[in-house]
Amino acid sequence: MVKKINLKQIERNIFRDYLQDGLVDIMFGAYFLLLGLGLAAGTAVFIVFSIVFFAPLLQGLKKRFTYPRTGYVELRQGDPGPVPWFVLGSFVLGLIALVAVLIAAGVIARPAQWYRWMPIFFGIWLTGIFLGLALSVGLMRYHVVAGVALAGGPTFALLPLTGKLENIGLLFAAVGAMLLTWGVFAFVRFLRKYPLPTKRDDDVTD
Repeated sequence: MVKKINLKQIERNIFRDYLQDGLVDIMFGAYFLLLGLGLAAGTAVFIVFSIVFFAPLLQGLKKRFTYPRTGYVELRQGDPGPVPWFVLGSFVLGLIALVAVLIAAGVIARPAQWYRWMPIFFGIWLTGIFLGLALSVGLMRYHVVAGVALAGGPTFALLPLTGKLENIGLLFAAVGAMLLTWGVFAFVRFLRKYPLPTKRDDDVTD
């Protein structure tokens, strides 16, 4: 009896393998952390535009550390999976929640005070992003990051900070720090699990 091939499961495993080295987590974690600190300090302009260097830097790190150990993996561009739908759905849900909070707080007609409650929107949006990723690849660390984002939204919105973007900045910094920590842990484990192959004497030709 011929066994039916589950292409969706194969794609999920490939995507999971692509993330197992933790480099994507390290890159995004560092970016979110620096972005958050920059927003809190009011110096985030350069950090925002530095995202353009993300793809070539990530590819360089994978060529240096990942591909020599596990081989080259290229993700196929196909039908949208759970992540894009979770991104869109959480974006809409975040906007609805933000408007509801602004109305409840009595500041819907005062845009100058909206910034304090923005962490609620970003918290829900980031939760959707990482929850969708967690369901796509089945990695527990993304569930944890999603939980930090969900709890951090209202927590940082309620902090009595004076700076306009400090609340938002601290949310991104907290999510980034958690993601960066998980990424470093995954990277170290990856290097231990997949050491560089050693050349044998009979493989060396004159």
